[in-house]
Amino acid sequence: MKPRLLDLFCGAGGAGMGYHLAGFDVVGVDIKPQPDYPFEFRQADAMTFPLQGFSAVHGSPPCQAFTAMGVMWNAKKHHDLLTPTRARFVASGLPYVIENVPGAPMSGAHVTLCGTSFGLGAGEYELRRHRHFEMNFPIMVPGCQHTKPTIGIYGDHARDRRRVSGQHHDRGRQFAAGTGVTLAREAMGMPWASWHGLSQAIPPAYTEYIGGVLMDEVWRRRNRAVAA
Repeated sequence: MKPRLLDLFCGAGGAGMGYHLAGFDVVGVDIKPQPDYPFEFRQADAMTFPLQGFSAVHGSPPCQAFTAMGVMWNAKKHHDLLTPTRARFVASGLPYVIENVPGAPMSGAHVTLCGTSFGLGAGEYELRRHRHFEMNFPIMVPGCQHTKPTIGIYGDHARDRRRVSGQHHDRGRQFAAGTGVTLAREAMGMPWASWHGLSQAIPPAYTEYIGGVLMDEVWRRRNRAVAA
């Protein structure tokens, strides 16, 4: 039987797909409907969903509280869900992974992954999508390989909407949409996802890499429990 992994704040399933490719049976949880999620999905509050019955847990709490967009004139206030998520994961005793953006209050034991580490991109563009990962097991990570122009995949939170000379100026959205959903799907490795799903996701390559190490950790713990 495959080890079961709980994918909290699952979104469109970028992280979940990576763990699936690494060999896990994935269950996703999100408070919003996620019709494109490619695995078993439960619409529920990730902050209260039970962790029992799973071999490992991943969480991608909303990042808007920590992004550079938080200082924009039209930014909304967002709560820190990362800190209480960590507390839940630590208390569970499970091997865990927490993902978030640069600037988030990760613990000292975290690593950074980039799309260029895995050769991600589309056409002449590379994907420089830096994300932090905190985990309670050791891992070695590849470094960035920035060599080409970058492709930007941003969501509505990147919108800088102002009225200029009687017209709306929507700089962030215009730049994001200009990259094209086809290129974005190719760059992210998520051909099933919508533009909104892509803008909030992490590429499956990140968690496939982490998932290989996490799988070893799960089996190490199982074998140790049997031996005891």
